[in-house]
Amino acid sequence: MGKPAKQQKLHVLFLTHFYPPEMGAAAARLHGLARWLAKWGHDVTTLTGFPNYPSGTVPKEYCCKFQTCEEKDGVKVIRTWVFATSHRSSVRRLLNYLSFVVSSIITGITLRRSFDVVLISSPPLFIGVAGSILSTVFRVPFVLDLRDLWPDVAIQAGVFTENSFPVKWSRFLADSIYRRAAHLTPVTESKLERLKAIGVEKAKLTVVTNGVDFDRLDLSKYHDWREELDISAKFVIMYTGLIGVAQGIGIAVEAAELLKHNSDIHFVIVGEGVERDDLIERVKLLQLENITFVPRQPREAIPSLIAVSDVALVPLVSSALRDAVPSKLLEAWACRKAVILVAGGEAAELVRKSSGGVVVKPGSPKELARTITELSQDRNLLNQYAEAGHLFVKERYDRRRSALIMENVLARVVKERM
Repeated sequence: MGKPAKQQKLHVLFLTHFYPPEMGAAAARLHGLARWLAKWGHDVTTLTGFPNYPSGTVPKEYCCKFQTCEEKDGVKVIRTWVFATSHRSSVRRLLNYLSFVVSSIITGITLRRSFDVVLISSPPLFIGVAGSILSTVFRVPFVLDLRDLWPDVAIQAGVFTENSFPVKWSRFLADSIYRRAAHLTPVTESKLERLKAIGVEKAKLTVVTNGVDFDRLDLSKYHDWREELDISAKFVIMYTGLIGVAQGIGIAVEAAELLKHNSDIHFVIVGEGVERDDLIERVKLLQLENITFVPRQPREAIPSLIAVSDVALVPLVSSALRDAVPSKLLEAWACRKAVILVAGGEAAELVRKSSGGVVVKPGSPKELARTITELSQDRNLLNQYAEAGHLFVKERYDRRRSALIMENVLARVVKERM
């Protein structure tokens, strides 16, 4: 797939805390944008940390090093030391974030390269400090790519209260970074509206949505997970991704308990995260045999997992997370699977607009169990949801489209600086 219009070659520095082989939407988003820009002829360098999320373990090839350099899909990837942690402790998580701020500044300053623009991926919010310093060093503008808004998302998830010191301090830091940024690229319309509400100029805002790498989506690489997991004859509800606090996977365990006498229904939870061990322990205590946990899989294996499911489960811990649109929602539709979304806000609006599945209110395991039972008995409805969702995401959320919008933003920022 070629590039539709010729742009001046850009020299771009991506600064991101998360990057493949790490899991999650952040890593997939940044690599997807970077590789498309590189494919279109731009010189792209990604500065990131040694992979350690969410396990907290750094692969042995990076141990005892401060910096490495490699190439992935035409993108030069420079990795630097971070304090590795599984993020179970707030203090250790803070050290993880701050260590990358320090190491990325040191590594960035020593790069004997010139750049036209710096693209910073946030959260964590602290990375904006490193990016701002590096943009000053290189004497170039920076664009702030906002996957979530801090501290708003922490308040919505119930982690902090509005008047707490961390929230007040985060707002001060965020406001200063927003003012310094040449442009901001929130991932959803609701995030854009929130930024406008707190005083960011509309001219500095462009939505760059998450997307699906359709050019790499190959469902022919089929692995018979049903046979391997001994669920061949089951109606399978599949969750794939991070198993953290915000994801609210506990509702799947509660629904599984309610459905434990229905031997035809089985839950599969794939991934890692701080909540995984606790959930496994709950399943053991409840003696549930209708839920299976699968360790983290390579990203290229995820489509084959989704493909063997009957319906994809996409939960969030609270309906207060109104501007969150999980990328796994888009990925499930790309794989032609109906979705049960346990969330509110913009994600729920997308499900209703697309007719790609059913919305369940967070904290309602009985409603979730009832919805699963109804879908297991209506294969035609399930197929209708799957096809409608696939058409919706194919038309609106191809990663190439998002990369093209980002390319235009970067080119405009560079041109305005000349």
